[in-house]
Amino acid sequence: MELKIPIKGSERFLLMLNLFAPFKPFSKLNNREKQVYSELLYVDYELKNLDEIKRNKLIFDYDTRREIGQKLEISTSSVYNIMSSLKKKGFIGRRTLDRKIEYTNEIKIKFIDG
Repeated sequence: MELKIPIKGSERFLLMLNLFAPFKPFSKLNNREKQVYSELLYVDYELKNLDEIKRNKLIFDYDTRREIGQKLEISTSSVYNIMSSLKKKGFIGRRTLDRKIEYTNEIKIKFIDG
């Protein structure tokens, strides 16, 4: 079965997070955490050509957090709080992003008898 979904940008990450929501560790995330995490993953993807140290500095920069807040229509302090929650849940390290999903054009699901 093949399903083609026209989607781009951070929405691709959000869709993947929602698809994986029934499974750990993604089941621990609430909707706002998924939105912020998908934005962080997208910023990481957009900066993929930079080395890890520079990329992480930009991902965790105040301006990036402010832009995420503006896009999601939440305050910058709310973004900080959500990122703190993501850190407690293991999606963010100390000034590093744990890339639990990658930007991709295809997802394959294989069912196995459990």
